[in-house]
Amino acid sequence: MKTRILTAVVGVPLLIFALIVRGWFAELLLVLLTLIALSEYYKALAAAGYRVCTWGGYLAAALMWPLSRLMGVLDPLLLLTAAMGVSMLGVLLGRQPAFPDAAASVYPLLTCLMPFSMFMMMLNKTFGRVPGVALITMAFGIAYGTDALAYLGGRAMGRHKLCPAVSPKKTVEGAAFGLLGGVAFSLAVRAFFVYVLSMPMPGVPAAVLLGLLGSVAGQVGDQTASLLKRYSGIKDYGKVFPGHGGVMDRFDSVIFTLIVMYCYTLVLH
Repeated sequence: MKTRILTAVVGVPLLIFALIVRGWFAELLLVLLTLIALSEYYKALAAAGYRVCTWGGYLAAALMWPLSRLMGVLDPLLLLTAAMGVSMLGVLLGRQPAFPDAAASVYPLLTCLMPFSMFMMMLNKTFGRVPGVALITMAFGIAYGTDALAYLGGRAMGRHKLCPAVSPKKTVEGAAFGLLGGVAFSLAVRAFFVYVLSMPMPGVPAAVLLGLLGSVAGQVGDQTASLLKRYSGIKDYGKVFPGHGGVMDRFDSVIFTLIVMYCYTLVLH
């Protein structure tokens, strides 16, 4: 527990600093996190017996920062499409090309590269009058608020198993509390930006909807990451964050919530 607390004491201020200063520091930090997360996914898939092609993912992640600077705003879908093409080509050119290997090679791109590139795209851009960094902060609030309330609600009232074959300790009651936590933290982040920082934010109905959708997405991301770990026979994706595991152990729910926020930016745009 002390290790987990110490990691949080160091990690949370670093995250806040990155969101405040943004620019090249935050972008390069995102590239580093993306490369580590991809490495964790590729290792897990290899442990499960897949022969994955890693070229597309690593190349696309390395190009995130220069492309963002060159284009002004990074295009996540263009980057994803190129990475998928390279990855599938790599499998096809291998000695024993197989469809499961091609599918496994694409999986990290959809669940890791894409949301992290969406993160970078939103970081330095404004949508309508709403700053992208505010939506990113809301995504973190929703994801971690969901995790906290789901844990507390599950411990207090959990009776019915949610996905016992994937996460034996997760319950339906905990998931329901998680939805409440997502909405509550979404509204709390909105209130902070509106009333403390005087910044434009989504209206209350939109914040409630984002809280619900983001909470569902975050819980799906958490369960999906757990599914791969169980299938691969590993406990944690890595040891980047002592006491917490790897990048994907900490960001599995956040990055799925970020996808919801990205979709919302399309509405605002």
